Amino acid sequence: MAVSLYALVVLATTALGASIAPTKDQFLEGSICGRVWITIHSPAIQRTLAPNLLDAIELNWDFNGCSTIPREIGLFNSRPLSWNNALETYPLNSVDGFIITNTSLGEGALPGDWLTGPGRKGPQCLWPWVAAGDVQILAYNCLKIQPTWMEDNGDKINRLRVGELAIAGTHNAGAWRFNTEISTVSRDSFVLCQDRSIWAQLVHGIRYLDFRIAYYEYYQNKDDRYWLNHNLIRVRPLVPLLREIRTFLDNTKEVVFLDAHHFPIGFYDADGRPIRPVHNGLIELVQRELGPHMANAINFATEPGNRGPTLKALLDAEKRLLFSYADNTIVRENNFLWPYLPHLWANTNSPSELFQYLDQAITVSPQPSALSPLYSAMAQTTPTVLDILFLRGSLRDNAEAVNRNVTARLVTRWRQYANIVASDFFLGNDVIDVSIALNVERASSRL
Repeated sequence: MAVSLYALVVLATTALGASIAPTKDQFLEGSICGRVWITIHSPAIQRTLAPNLLDAIELNWDFNGCSTIPREIGLFNSRPLSWNNALETYPLNSVDGFIITNTSLGEGALPGDWLTGPGRKGPQCLWPWVAAGDVQILAYNCLKIQPTWMEDNGDKINRLRVGELAIAGTHNAGAWRFNTEISTVSRDSFVLCQDRSIWAQLVHGIRYLDFRIAYYEYYQNKDDRYWLNHNLIRVRPLVPLLREIRTFLDNTKEVVFLDAHHFPIGFYDADGRPIRPVHNGLIELVQRELGPHMANAINFATEPGNRGPTLKALLDAEKRLLFSYADNTIVRENNFLWPYLPHLWANTNSPSELFQYLDQAITVSPQPSALSPLYSAMAQTTPTVLDILFLRGSLRDNAEAVNRNVTARLVTRWRQYANIVASDFFLGNDVIDVSIALNVERASSRL
């Protein structure tokens, strides 16, 4: 990884961390050279004489190109000022890498009064911090929430078009905990793709939500018929999640990209023709819950080759929800819908094949004929039928094999071209902070 590339990200993210406070003592991230950051280990760690360790904290570092390489890295529960208050320390024997600690994140309660409603603006730290250095601390960072990052950096990024942004997203965003008549399970092998609520995803800084919406006729109440699925499996009812998005939009000035990516059940007849009353019912539901914030596509030029409106145009119009719809037949009948959003999906369970595919696909996206100014890199592997039948691995194992490299790719090969990067178990990567930095960088390069 070239240090010149990473140095720019370090500077940008340090500036972002400093943006909420005027004094150096309140910076959330700093480094003389290189960078450290925290991620969360997705799979459970099996232990012989103790319960499984869930959500283990990972300490990451990259000091490529630095003249001085720290010799020690540690975990802290507050801003690192000296090694005396480290919870755990480890020797640092390479210029880049990671360590899985023996400490769990725990519940990961949202700071700044964001747990159940709107809180303070600006990036804020959860409890875990990381630091690296020798006798002195040379680099530090924390696990952050970024609830208002678009507003925080508006003076820098508001003239970027939506197709020019780097956006952190969640794949199968609604598959984070079962909420059905028979299950409230929060961890499984092959259905749940996230472990934070829609509200928490938005507060952390996610701005693209990938929804897979199904319809079940047998519910008496029409609202109850729409669900978020993972393929054929019901996970959560849709309406409460739309209301979480509405609350977030009501209380921030952020732009959110909602993608009705797939309709696995109930939206098409046996011949593949759309069942219009079902589609219309969904559209009416979304309009009812999110209508005041919806940016109607017809009001913002969306034609092939167009990168879409600027953030400023959306903010000036007070319309900050872009609702993309997977069926362009329905889009043509409802010109306020945003057209089908291309998804770069490798359809492989091989991390190497995934990155080989995305490396090529991202550099040639968006296609000149694409109707949407947006596109999403689906940065996760896909289990095979045999994997599922024989319980080989899990989505958490797959995410752990991919997420760290997603961070590295976004800093290097995907740096100039990536638009939306959607991942599983997003706390396993640093896409949110890196994307924010890339947006500042892209905006400054246009000056």
